[in-house]
Amino acid sequence: SPIGIADYWIWKFANQLDDDYASWQHVRSTGSLLAGEGFTMKGPGTGTILTDQNYVFNGKPNNGDINLSLSAGNDYLVGNPYASAIDAEQFILDNGATISGAGATTGTLYFWEHWGGGSHILQEYQGGYGTYTLAGGIPSASQGTNDPDVGTGGTPTKTPGRYIPVGQGFFVVAETTGTINFNNGQRVFQKEGGTSTFMRSAKQNANNNTESTQDMRMKIRIGFNSVNTIHRQLLLTIDENTTAGVDPGYDGKLNEGQIDDLYWMIGVEKYSIQSVDIVDTESVFPLGIHTNIDGLNNIAIDALENVPANLEILVHDKVLNIYHDLRVSNYEFFLLFGEYLDRFEIVFNNTTFSDTDNEFDSLDTHFSNALESIIIINPTLKNIKSVELVNILGQSVYSIQDIPNINYSEFKTNNISSGTYIIKLETETGTLTKKVLVE
Repeated sequence: SPIGIADYWIWKFANQLDDDYASWQHVRSTGSLLAGEGFTMKGPGTGTILTDQNYVFNGKPNNGDINLSLSAGNDYLVGNPYASAIDAEQFILDNGATISGAGATTGTLYFWEHWGGGSHILQEYQGGYGTYTLAGGIPSASQGTNDPDVGTGGTPTKTPGRYIPVGQGFFVVAETTGTINFNNGQRVFQKEGGTSTFMRSAKQNANNNTESTQDMRMKIRIGFNSVNTIHRQLLLTIDENTTAGVDPGYDGKLNEGQIDDLYWMIGVEKYSIQSVDIVDTESVFPLGIHTNIDGLNNIAIDALENVPANLEILVHDKVLNIYHDLRVSNYEFFLLFGEYLDRFEIVFNNTTFSDTDNEFDSLDTHFSNALESIIIINPTLKNIKSVELVNILGQSVYSIQDIPNINYSEFKTNNISSGTYIIKLETETGTLTKKVLVE
């Protein structure tokens, strides 16, 4: 018997309230889809999720201008309506309200990738949204929860590229009320593979790049690996057309925040893609971070593109006053759960920064209520002679003398009563004290 598709799974999200899951519109086989609208569907139910399947679209190919209405505050799932690839950069330029066109979008495109699992149950989905702007593309975050209702184990296999293949859907977000426009000026002849990636298939033709499509801009891809094993990639692109402020179409806002996450802070807003015109020893790029449990996290370099070999890329931990060279190793640190919007930043070539001789600048301690433990962060491996926990009456309730000379130490304190305590770290040159709350 011929392969069939269950029409129950055909849905659209056409000009609906931003991030409102209940606003998905059921299309099935009896509803309507306008040219340029995207839709969801399920496979035929045979094979694995990575098994290739051909689908046939019957009808007259679209040509010329195709317009869709978009209202402020809404999202729209759209799709390439033509029988050819389209240039995402030209689409962004034509549809960014504050870039160069008359459109109403923010200029950031979000591409869903469903990379694993075969369940109809939302909480068992393995997928997420990759992001693309004029600065480039990044894959979805992975191994965490992209949405409170969606579990996303596994690893994404795709990064959105410049050219959007035939049949590829993507979300746009409204900046103002206006029109989404597809036109023949966006159409290109570009085979899938390389910079034209269909976000469903796991196969790519890596030999399809040509000189005309290669991006020679400097790109720094920062990675975040969280206590909950979530991985997030951020992109910093150097482009002479941009500034240190917000550049619509280039800077992409964070989409679907994780339970743990890292993001660029531009003012008070959170971004996953940022573009600037230059980086030098004066450049500072603030990072925001949040986690939902206590534990170890790290910041790393995922990849470098067209970056000079002599450019030092450092993460500055302002609390511990540490400048760590990410080209040498990942920066590992312990955080109590919560949000940190002014602790970390990316800087370059630390020769412009003066070192400090303060004994305790790079030494820190916490009490983790979740772990019921004293945590010591000692990245410069200072010699710690003893650790003591003292209550408000000055009584010692816990102490230990044999402290390993390592970056991270954890000391279990069982059956400590709730209340305020002082942690004392005795070193060869003095004593560090810190007030903590045991719950």
